Amino acid sequence: MHLPSELASERLQLRPAGRDDAEFFFAMFSDPEVVRFLSFKPITEPQQARAMMEHLASAWERGGGDLAAAKQGYIYLIADDAGPVGSLGVRKETYGYELSYSLARSAWGRGYMPEAVRAISEWLLANGAWRVFATCHVDNVGSQRTLEKAGFEREGRMRRYFTFPNLGPDPADGYLYARVREE
Repeated sequence: MHLPSELASERLQLRPAGRDDAEFFFAMFSDPEVVRFLSFKPITEPQQARAMMEHLASAWERGGGDLAAAKQGYIYLIADDAGPVGSLGVRKETYGYELSYSLARSAWGRGYMPEAVRAISEWLLANGAWRVFATCHVDNVGSQRTLEKAGFEREGRMRRYFTFPNLGPDPADGYLYARVREE
């Protein structure tokens, strides 16, 4: 399956994250509140964002959105009419397509992430995916609401499933959410 190079929802545009997005990604991922429930600590140097964007842009250039060929998957930049607001990752896994996402704090509370998650999950399910899923920390109420508003169903609790470097060294519990194609 090849991801589309652009996808639009009612208020948002999704496009491949690229080199020109480093400043936005630095601002977003240097915010401790944004990365609180992510798998990495806040970035502290603009060069980290530039290196990240080089890697992401190269992945799109090499793989062209082919999910079967990209081990790390692909990252979309999410933008509204005023500019970038977040990112959305898609990765092929053994049991479906996994989503990951981040939203700049300035865009919190506007319903952007449920809209973006719904758009990509509906596209995936309409184009051959049987299952789209995401995980989140049990205390990440915002992410839980995002997934539920996007039509995902909580399937269970994964005990001591992953670590969050911003929350401490011990493994934490997470929830598994999914949307499936009924056929």
